[in-house]
Amino acid sequence: MLIIIQIMKKGLFIVVDGPSASGKDSIIKQILKDLNNLRLKSTSIEETKEKKYDRKKIMLAKRRGDKAVAKTIIIERKKLYRELVVPQISKGVIVIANRGEPSTLSYQTLKGELTMQNAWDMHREQNIPLPDLAVITNCSIQEAIRRENLRKTSFEEKNKGFLSGKFTSLEKRKLIHDNYKKTKDFLKKKGLSVIYLDTDKMDVSGESRKIVNFIKNKIKYVTA
Repeated sequence: MLIIIQIMKKGLFIVVDGPSASGKDSIIKQILKDLNNLRLKSTSIEETKEKKYDRKKIMLAKRRGDKAVAKTIIIERKKLYRELVVPQISKGVIVIANRGEPSTLSYQTLKGELTMQNAWDMHREQNIPLPDLAVITNCSIQEAIRRENLRKTSFEEKNKGFLSGKFTSLEKRKLIHDNYKKTKDFLKKKGLSVIYLDTDKMDVSGESRKIVNFIKNKIKYVTA
């Protein structure tokens, strides 16, 4: 099979987001592998683990409420996107972000201090780029807990430096999982392309295929 490679003048920006242990990492890894097999340039970022992402500022902001947290996260996100996302997209690279705006819409609206519309507006005020595709992964709380019990606790989790389900009550976890469903609906109403994946029974190759097919259609990828 002859593959006709289209040189992309502009890349794509894709955000993969969902509750802790809902399969984001596995799916992103497979997407990158599949895109590489298609000879499409791609890279990924995980904002909470990037060196220039100031987690201490965010932890301090928690004392002042969800609005302060959202504002601080968005400032950090803007900084990262300016340095790691926008330049790559301009070079024709497909950038996949592990977490992003959907996390803020889902987590910082739990207590009612902010609405999803508030969080959305805060992002637009800072000119945060909208993704070409938002992928929301979600599973049952029971399955998320089962997966977490199988993996080792990371350094960041021990220090509670990022969004982890291991130290979250069952009641709050239920709210988070439910909120991601609402986030999916909210983003669709805003006109964004959204793929919602029920990852209770993980089919990593199948889930990746759905996303890669979207990418191929978006860039008019051609094989002959």
